[in-house]
Amino acid sequence: MTTNTSKNFNDAKAGFTLVEVVIALGILVVMITGFMAVFGPAARTIKKTLSTDEASRLQATLELELRTVREGRERRRYQGDPFQKAIDWIAQSEEQGETVIIYKYRGIPGQFRNDGTLEPADRTLAIAGRDFLVQPMVRRLSDPLFEEDLQGVEGRVFFVKLRQLVFEGRGLRVSEEPGSIIDPNVPGQDFAQSPETYPEAVIAFEAEYYSLPTTTFAYLSGAFDPNNFTRPIFSRNLVVRR
Repeated sequence: MTTNTSKNFNDAKAGFTLVEVVIALGILVVMITGFMAVFGPAARTIKKTLSTDEASRLQATLELELRTVREGRERRRYQGDPFQKAIDWIAQSEEQGETVIIYKYRGIPGQFRNDGTLEPADRTLAIAGRDFLVQPMVRRLSDPLFEEDLQGVEGRVFFVKLRQLVFEGRGLRVSEEPGSIIDPNVPGQDFAQSPETYPEAVIAFEAEYYSLPTTTFAYLSGAFDPNNFTRPIFSRNLVVRR
């Protein structure tokens, strides 16, 4: 009697057979495959949508900045003409120290600087809308207010290389002369130093967007060289009008 009880107990403790394990694994594989088929494309779509939204935001921020002359040093330099500013920024964007930087920063509501932008808020201020407002911003690396903004930077920071587009046949190509602004129809004279004499009503250019590996001012004002970056996150062909 004791022997039979022990035998039954051992039978009850026996594991799954090989056939049962194979069947269970097969069911699991089918379930995982079905899950990926349903949710995989959705996840990729979400990721793509976020990337598209970010790219559109960066493009819109840059376009708005190139149509804006800020108070103070910019207004004096460009005589209030945003077209002159656009030509200057396009011509100098690949020069070390004149890189065009795009970012968002926390600004203190109601506290304005001489150029009309909000004073940056430090990260100890916690309540959005009351203590700070997140502001999209574009500045050149040489702008003395850029270093101030870094204390309130929110999220990733990008820089952009701008290069004029010129006609070739029936299409456009990127100019092979960085730093120069020429007549897109009749190459020759360089208008980079005298943008007010540029003969066309529009200037077309390519904008290549890059992500900065770090946002420390010591790096940006020292070792950083935009020409060392050759793989943009994305690029867009844009136009600025007089």
